[in-house]
Amino acid sequence: MSKSAVFAHFGSKPALDLALLQSATTRFERQVIGPAGGAPAGIARLVALSEGWLAQVSTRDPGLGLLTAWCARGQTGTRQAVVAWRRAWRAALDAQAAAAVSVGELAGEAPAALIAFECDALLAAAARDADDGDTAAADRARYAIEHLLRRWSAPDPTLAATP
Repeated sequence: MSKSAVFAHFGSKPALDLALLQSATTRFERQVIGPAGGAPAGIARLVALSEGWLAQVSTRDPGLGLLTAWCARGQTGTRQAVVAWRRAWRAALDAQAAAAVSVGELAGEAPAALIAFECDALLAAAARDADDGDTAAADRARYAIEHLLRRWSAPDPTLAATP
């Protein structure tokens, strides 16, 4: 497709950028957010969200790469769309970490916002490292998230010592 044909369809490069971001966001919601909604709220859904992200990393989905790359670029025309996507993603992680605390899956003193932040950081690192060709990045992130959740897990009352 020629530059003039692209320009005729979208009108400008920023409009093309926004259309690409909207397409990537829609695909991300359909392939990551949507399927995770079938898991019970709390740890199961937090893990499902993480697994959805890591599946995108493992398959080298260009939509996730596009979204994470745009986070770094921060161009004025696309900045608001990227910020909205990032906020929605973090809100999904925050909500599930908070749900895990409220239903007792994570210890009552567990800092839900910090847990969500750490999950997000690990997932972003996996995406970045996979983009650099690291084929083990998703497995390392999966292990680190599992370790993080185990560290904050509520003690199982059925395992309490009996007198």
